[in-house]
Amino acid sequence: MDIREHSVALISVVIGLGLTSLLGNFNRLMRRRGELRWDALPLAWALIALMLVNNYWWGVYLGMVTSTAAANVGDFALSLLYPILLYLICAAALPDARLLRGGGDLRAAYFAESRYFFILIVLYVFATGVGTAVHAGAFQMNKNMWLRLIFIGACAPLIWTRKPWLHWLAAVVVVVIMLFVLFEMALK
Repeated sequence: MDIREHSVALISVVIGLGLTSLLGNFNRLMRRRGELRWDALPLAWALIALMLVNNYWWGVYLGMVTSTAAANVGDFALSLLYPILLYLICAAALPDARLLRGGGDLRAAYFAESRYFFILIVLYVFATGVGTAVHAGAFQMNKNMWLRLIFIGACAPLIWTRKPWLHWLAAVVVVVIMLFVLFEMALK
């Protein structure tokens, strides 16, 4: 195995743990579905977390992710930031059903943890932009950088506000961006 294959293996484990956390939380919520007050907003953001993982993994597959092209141990350690942030995003996307008491309220649980979740989202998107600029050797204001800025602009206010309509608006903007990016990537 070469360094790229080792990198992809470690990235796969970290991202796999994140997906396990996300899907495990979803499964536990579904098992308690009769005891909970459901809300679609946290489910929408869980879907967005899944889309972020899909986007990152597709980039790994296409060789577009710099984590697999590290030149030294320091670069590699820094490049692990992306999968670690994705793991944390997946783990924070849905509340843990084991911690919800009685007739748990998904909306209340979502807003109780939304600040942490959106800090992670903004950090992840910002880090991918910085990583892209460093890898390219210069900051380039291209279409993908504009999409990152719109993404951050939609999510950053959610760190401070608990207005459901604003969270929904940001979710729609982010889904549109993610679908555009995912369908723009092509197989080699």
